[in-house]
Amino acid sequence: MTEPKKSVRIIMFIGLIALNIFLLAVVLKRTLPEPPPQAKMVSPTTPAVSMENHLYLPLAVTVYKDPIVLLPGDGVYYERDQDMQIVHVVGEVLNNTPTIVNKVMVEAVLNLKSGGQTTLRGYPLADSIAPGNRACFDLYVVEAKEVESYAVQVLSYATGGALPGGVVPAVSNAGYDAQNGWYMVEGTISTTEPAILNDLRAVVTLFDSSGRVLGCEQSYVRTQTEEANAPATFRILFMNRDFSQASNYTLAIAGAVQ
Repeated sequence: MTEPKKSVRIIMFIGLIALNIFLLAVVLKRTLPEPPPQAKMVSPTTPAVSMENHLYLPLAVTVYKDPIVLLPGDGVYYERDQDMQIVHVVGEVLNNTPTIVNKVMVEAVLNLKSGGQTTLRGYPLADSIAPGNRACFDLYVVEAKEVESYAVQVLSYATGGALPGGVVPAVSNAGYDAQNGWYMVEGTISTTEPAILNDLRAVVTLFDSSGRVLGCEQSYVRTQTEEANAPATFRILFMNRDFSQASNYTLAIAGAVQ
C-alpha cells in the first residue's frame, strides 16, 4: 500500500483540529454556568397620562426564572418638604417560588447628576409574600442632588412567614381629589372567622396607565370596638407628589390576625 500524499495528510490533520474545536465549544456551552443577573439601570422619567378609576389586575403572561423578580414599572420621584428634597425609588417584586417568602431585601443605587452615588436598601411594605403574589417597595433618602440614573436589584430573601387569613377587603371609595391634591383609597375589612383586626395593614400600590408605579402607601386598619368579627376601616392618602396621572391601583392586606 502506498503512503498517502502529503497534501492529503495535511487536509486530514486540519479537519481533525476543526472537529476538536467544535466538540470543545459544545462541551463548554453545556457545562459553563449562565452569567448572574445584572441590576437594571435606568434613567428616571415621569410620563404624563390621563386619569380614570378602576382596580388594576395585571396579566401573568411572562415566565420568570429568578425566585424573586423585580417587576417592570419601577421609578424615581422627588418629594419636597420645606427646604428638604426626598428621593423615592418605588417598584414591585414578585414571589416566583412555591413557598411564602419574607425579608426581601431590595437595593437601589442612585447615580447623581453632579457625581457620586447613594445606595438605598429596604423591604417591601408587606412583610410576607404568598407564592405568585407581588409586593410594592418605597426606598427613600434625603438627598439635595438630582438623580442621573439608578440601578435596582433584589439582594436576598428568606422563606417562611405568616399571611392574614379569613379577611375580606372591600374598597368603598377611590380616586383623585383635585381640591386637596391627593389620591385616596378607603374601604373596610371584614373577617369570616372570629378575630380582632387591629394589627392588620392595608397596602395600596398606585400606577399610571402604562403600569409604572407612582407610589406605595400603607395604613393600619381601625375598628370601632374590640369585639371579634367587628369590621375595620382603612383610609390611605397619596399626597407627596402630583398623583393626578394615577389610573390604577392594587390593594393588599398585611400583618397578623389576632
